[in-house]
Order: sequence, then structure tokens, then C-alpha cells
Amino acid sequence: MKYLYALGLLFVFAITKGQTTDTLINVGRYQLHFTIIKGKNTPILFEAGGGNDGTIWNGLTRYIAEITGATMITYDRPGLGKSGKDSTDTSIGNDIKGLETGLAKLGYQKEIMLVSHSLGGFYNSLYAARHPGNIKAIVFFDTNLPGFFTPEQFEKMNASQHIRNDVETVRKNPLPANIPLLDIVSEKTVFEGTPDADRWKTVHHDFAASSPNRKEMIAYETGHYIFLQNRPLAINAIVTMYANYVMPAQKAVILEKAYAQALNADNEDRKSLMNYWHSESDLNEWAYSFLQKNELPKALEIFKLNVLLHPESANVYDSLADAYLKSGNKELSIKNYKKALEIDPGKNSAKKALEQLLK
Repeated sequence: MKYLYALGLLFVFAITKGQTTDTLINVGRYQLHFTIIKGKNTPILFEAGGGNDGTIWNGLTRYIAEITGATMITYDRPGLGKSGKDSTDTSIGNDIKGLETGLAKLGYQKEIMLVSHSLGGFYNSLYAARHPGNIKAIVFFDTNLPGFFTPEQFEKMNASQHIRNDVETVRKNPLPANIPLLDIVSEKTVFEGTPDADRWKTVHHDFAASSPNRKEMIAYETGHYIFLQNRPLAINAIVTMYANYVMPAQKAVILEKAYAQALNADNEDRKSLMNYWHSESDLNEWAYSFLQKNELPKALEIFKLNVLLHPESANVYDSLADAYLKSGNKELSIKNYKKALEIDPGKNSAKKALEQLLK
């Protein structure tokens, strides 16, 4: 995906090596996996989006720790990464109780700052509702908000009862309005190209406008993973909130460090982006994003472009075949699956698809 280039980039900025702890904590019926960069100042807890484990934040935490001196806490939610899960209760309420137990055992049950992405916003909201006096500040990156999930949206998603119950739990435990919060919303949302895109932005706008303690920011030219596509923006947003509301006495020192780092970070990210921008994987993921939204003409054009740019790759033909299959063009689908297998006879996805088509 276009935003994934950030995962492989390096800052030229020299990073102090802090003590990192990688540990499993027994929280009752299962174990939660935590990764902690130990600092001297108020910790920051990072909450990942749906399907992502704590490693999604690795491109940010080391640098934020260097600037702020804060302890960085990332973890894998139940059933993700190295964490186990309680198969008897997979509700968000039970997940938060497990998190609370883990943080308490690690000694981080007092003041804390929260950062979240996507589905993680529900977890941050519920945690903050349960510990309103301990939350110093929050940064949201294109997070889920209960107001978006109307009955009509549930029907459109064909949402399970489990999802409906979790949303209702968050709705009944609203995020306290007195907590300083920066709500960063992507310009190109996960619903880009659909009527839901504007509604997603409207819900976020109304959420931010509902309290003077909340600020709204649009992250331009970014998709859902804002903090990966524009890493300097994400780092500076988190650091600025930390300086303003967690350690205001050290604000000048913290922001000076952040400014110095941002210059290097932005320069290095842009340099690497030029090499990545039209890579095979970038174009492929972009095309699939249109395919998933049933925008077949756009998807096909990008898949065809990928074939022209990377004719030696079995994957680009396999992907183009997928698009032709979805558009109902069986003949061209077969042709491209066969081409993929000519290049890579061991490509199982093409092999299985072709077997089905030739039956």
C-alpha cells in the first residue's frame, strides 16, 4: 500500500538506545504481549487498529521516546501477535479488563497518555471512560467513532452481533469531554469514493466540535494509516500533545528536539518515497483498493499499468486475472492466470483459480 513505504525507512537522526522489554503478562485466562521502551516520564500507550498488533507502531515509538523521555507501551490485543485470548469472552469490555490487569502488573496504572488508530479508538475511549482522572491527553488517527455506526451502517456492513455489542458498550461509556484530544482524520478515508466518506468526516467533525478540549486536524494526501504515510506529522502531533498537556514545564525543550528531528525525518521519508512510489506492491495494493469497492474500470487500468511496468512478475498477472474474473471476463482471466504460472509454476493462488475456472 502507498503508506507502507514508511515501515522500511530510517531517520538519519541519531537515536538513543533505551531499555526495551518484551514480555508476556498473565492477565487471568490468557497472556498479553507487551513491548516497552522504558523512559523516565509519563508513559504513552499505543492502541493499534483492527487486525494489527503492536508492531505497527515501531516506526514511531523509538523516536518519540528520544524526544519526550516518555515510556512507550505497545501491546498485542487478545488473539493478535504473541498474545493469547479468552475464548469464553471476546468482548471489548473483557479485553479492556485484561489490559488493565496487564498495565497494573507492569506498574503503569496511573497517569498515562493514549494514542490510537482505527478500531483502537474504541479501546482508548472505553479505557478513558473507566479511568478519566488518569488520562493526560489523547491522539486519534482516523479512529472509529460510535456515531458513525448507525443501524443502516450495521446493515450495510452485515455486522455481527459481537460488533454491534462492542459498539453499544462504547456508546454507553462515552469518552470524557474534559480530556485534551487531537482527532486527526485522513483526507482519503477507508470509504473514499463512497457516500460514507463524507459521513465519516462529518461524524469526526461533530465529535471534535462537541468539546473545547478537542481539536480536529485533516491529514492531507493520506489514507487510513496516517501515521505510516506521514510519519513526521504523526510524531509531531503526539509530541506536541505530550509537551502541552503532559509535561508543559518542559515544552520548549521537547518541541526543540521535535523540530530538529522533523527536518531529518521528512527529508529521509521523501527521498525514499521517490524510489517507492510506483513500485509493484504499491500499484498492486492501490488497484486492489478499487477492486474491493467494485470500481472495476479503475482497478483494471492500474493492474494493466503494473503489468506494463513489471512484465517479469507472476504476481501482476495473477492480480490482473483476479480483476478480470471479478468483472466477468473469464477468457482474459484464464489467459493471465496461465501467464502467471508460466513465470512462476509454483504460484498456488493462480493454480487454484485456474483449476476452478477450467472445471
